[in-house]
Amino acid sequence: MQKDELVQLHQVLIYLRKNLYNKYGEIIEKYFEEYDDLKIYPHHIHRTKAEHIYAIFLLSSSIAKILSDYGDVPRSVSSRLKDSSEKIGREINRKKRHI
Repeated sequence: MQKDELVQLHQVLIYLRKNLYNKYGEIIEKYFEEYDDLKIYPHHIHRTKAEHIYAIFLLSSSIAKILSDYGDVPRSVSSRLKDSSEKIGREINRKKRHI
């Protein structure tokens, strides 16, 4: 993916985060602490491609955990979301070493 496409994806995930916040309230903010501590946002176009990828992985992992824990989804989907979240977490740890 090109950097501008990654920035757009990053922004879409932010919109999804806001939508989840509107639905579940402050209870989900704890899931985004690591992302917020990163301080890399879509409008930070001066950041590197790798930094945006890392931020996208963090957001994706958090969203998957929220949907698994709070979403009105079947148990099988919830299980897959947890698995995806764990895989993303492992990828985040791998990417941390490269930033």
